[in-house]
Amino acid sequence: MDAAAPRGPGGWSVFGVAVTAAVLTTVWWGLTALLSVNFENDCLFYLGATGPRVEHCLLVNDRAETWLPRLVPAAWTSAALVPCLPRRFLLGRRTAAGVAVACLIVSVVLGAHALAVFGP
Repeated sequence: MDAAAPRGPGGWSVFGVAVTAAVLTTVWWGLTALLSVNFENDCLFYLGATGPRVEHCLLVNDRAETWLPRLVPAAWTSAALVPCLPRRFLLGRRTAAGVAVACLIVSVVLGAHALAVFGP
């Protein structure tokens, strides 16, 4: 009788996707912070001292500064859950990996908006 764990869907490939998404979320957070001068974009320099575009620029940067650091541990936590869940809970493993990918998608959207908002 073979007692080895069965190979198939839900194995290490799901874990690899989750870890890759967590790594990319972390890297994107760092790049966004670097490229936007630590979330202190030159909104006032590019857009002037007052006006709706300046307020929007500051609001977008505050939103990115608040949520990007929260998305990184969420992505890593969900990636760490993937190998902890038994193989028979395939839906749970895929859901945990999906949360890591969702964190990556949200961080890319927030970061790209923060970088693009002060442009012409």
